[in-house]
Amino acid sequence: MDKLTAQKLAAIVDDNVAGAVEIAEQSAKLLLQVAQANAMLPREDLREALLAVGWTLIRAHPTMAPLVNLINGMLWKLDDAHQQRNACQAAMEAIGEFQRRLHVHEAAIAETTLRLIPEHSLIVTIGRSITVRAALRHALRAGRHLRVICAEGRPACEGRSMAAELAEAGLAVTLVIDALALSFVAEARLVLVGADHLTSRGLVNKVGTYGLALAAGAAGVPIYALCGSEKFLPPGYTPPAQAQWPAEQVWANAPTNLKITNLYFDTTPLNALAGIVTEQGVQPTVGIEAWLAATHLHPALRR
Repeated sequence: MDKLTAQKLAAIVDDNVAGAVEIAEQSAKLLLQVAQANAMLPREDLREALLAVGWTLIRAHPTMAPLVNLINGMLWKLDDAHQQRNACQAAMEAIGEFQRRLHVHEAAIAETTLRLIPEHSLIVTIGRSITVRAALRHALRAGRHLRVICAEGRPACEGRSMAAELAEAGLAVTLVIDALALSFVAEARLVLVGADHLTSRGLVNKVGTYGLALAAGAAGVPIYALCGSEKFLPPGYTPPAQAQWPAEQVWANAPTNLKITNLYFDTTPLNALAGIVTEQGVQPTVGIEAWLAATHLHPALRR
């Protein structure tokens, strides 16, 4: 791997602010470069080069299903390329198709979400999701008058970026600490959250999402996850364990005899959600398992 490619890989690995779709988009561009740089290798060697980069990305962002689906689709396409001269082309086509789907899904989800947002709504969200951001911007362009409460998403506080981006777009935004966001749920018309991945076991998203779901359930306020099918984790895939982030993010110079747990993601049971907004409309949580079962995991991702 050349120095520039290694630097780009390291930048994606170290990024703990970007959302799952953004990480997937950056990773797709990187994999295209790796495929082009190794175009003359035999098919199996090309596959191993791409897979090595893929596993590095997955291990750095173990909750982000779009990475798994990007690499899964690329591997199946490579298997179908029976002639060497078609291998690189097949990989690049798979990556390009994945990139196009991301943009199509975002637009479709934004349009569906618009139908869920009443006029003069207060909406609560947490962290930073570009899918939620796109939906709220779309609602604003459609003439909806909205107020948004953004929970900052400690400890990385990427919700600050979300709040700034929404305010720049012209929305009325209030940034609050995560615990305070729960108090606003009872006043809200809707809670919208993003997703890093979804399985039959639940929705994995920024830590604090489960708390919002419980608060929404207690207040009778609908909570929807905006989640394209690229975030559905293929059955049979076991994510690496979620990394413990530095304790210093929570408490610098903490007492040495004190244990600090710093995780970025939690799991919300699907039955705690009003529904899941996908590119095919609002899906009831009971209908998700059949959709999940339609995705086949490549054997190289089972290890």
